Amino acid sequence: MTKQPAQLKKGRAFEARVKSGWEGEGSEGTERFEEDIELLSGLTRMKRQRKHGRMDIFVNDAGDFVVIVEIKATDWDRILPANVQRNLSSHRRQVWKYIDKHIVGEHIDVCAGIIYPTAPKTPGLQERIEEYHGSYGLQVVWYDEPASP
Repeated sequence: MTKQPAQLKKGRAFEARVKSGWEGEGSEGTERFEEDIELLSGLTRMKRQRKHGRMDIFVNDAGDFVVIVEIKATDWDRILPANVQRNLSSHRRQVWKYIDKHIVGEHIDVCAGIIYPTAPKTPGLQERIEEYHGSYGLQVVWYDEPASP
């Protein structure tokens, strides 16, 4: 067995922690973890080339919309400032590939978001991340922050 890098172990542990909190949460809908999905891809969607992806959490809620959640164990305070935008863009593109499958391919509404472990302490970075993802219709959740009443 190959030894896993520390960051990968940390990411998998965080993902398992988040997923355990979701188990049994669905009432009418069905939540599925590591949901395989056939993606629309290519420069143009007209060709409808197919690729595969895997959503961390997928909830099919009574048929009129779905929920897509990506779990990222990103420690934003450890990322070099010059690399923050690249990481934000990468996360957004990944989630939007999943969203496109449902909006463009199946004409179903989507509520999507990304769960990060903790909010960054670097001044202004939390707001930057939330504003960036929000401008693309993605909700950001800081897992270790207490829920608002």
